Amino acid sequence: MLKRLGLLAALTLAFAGCGSARTVQRTQYGGVVALEGDRGKAMEAAHDEMARHCGPGNYTILQEGEEVIGSETSYGERTDYDSEGQSTGGGSTTTNKTEWRVHYQCGGAPAPAPAAGGQQPPPPPPPGY
Repeated sequence: MLKRLGLLAALTLAFAGCGSARTVQRTQYGGVVALEGDRGKAMEAAHDEMARHCGPGNYTILQEGEEVIGSETSYGERTDYDSEGQSTGGGSTTTNKTEWRVHYQCGGAPAPAPAAGGQQPPPPPPPGY
């Protein structure tokens, strides 16, 4: 029994520092990756995923942050007793569910600005056009 508890504690510690990345959306131009668990480890996994999709160093992170992915509603009922008798009431609470997401674009970083007097072609249209 003590051996099992030790093994369980070791597994719990091992998984506590884990992080992963899950592809939410992907097109030929880029995509969205959700981070789960330890943010640092999950971001490493996200970089691996983006590099597999676009090629090593051939992607740009456009934005990252917490995004609402749904909501959860909980219902409750309460019974109060006072000198007048019994009173029952209820209500609901809705909470937004969020996760950290990274939006990226294939093609690497934007080209540097041209030297003084040089002409630079207009940037390509954003994905989806």
